[in-house]
Amino acid sequence: MTTRDTETFDELGPDASLGEVLLALGGRLTRLQTELLAGLEQPLTIRQYRILSRVGAGHTSLTALCKLAHRNPSTMSESVDKLVTQGFLSRKPSAKSRRTMQLELTAKGVEARDAARRALDKFTAELTAGLTPEVRAQLLPALSGLYHSVQGNLDDR
Repeated sequence: MTTRDTETFDELGPDASLGEVLLALGGRLTRLQTELLAGLEQPLTIRQYRILSRVGAGHTSLTALCKLAHRNPSTMSESVDKLVTQGFLSRKPSAKSRRTMQLELTAKGVEARDAARRALDKFTAELTAGLTPEVRAQLLPALSGLYHSVQGNLDDR
């Protein structure tokens, strides 16, 4: 891939709009996080990491995962099936309804999720190391607000 294939912040210039900067930053972060997760002892994709995190947080049905990810059941089912085959997740009938399958992290899934989380935390610390404490204190609420705004737009669809 050449420099022309991807925009760098310098190429955006001082007159770049917020939208252009967010687009470039989102792409760059996704690429770096994708490479980071792929390089782990137990390689994961971003989608796989998010599924493992969500199941670990108590979202144990395919329906719940679909709703959180704004994905259709066939797409999510394919991702979950792969994680089950790889030994990161297990399925069992729900105690509430035998027709519903409940997902659970296996020991291998917990290990992979935790290693990915540590790597992403380290990446974030390195990425923000040059920011002042004041900027860091403002960044999280601003980005969280933006995330929830975007999430609300997805929920309306």
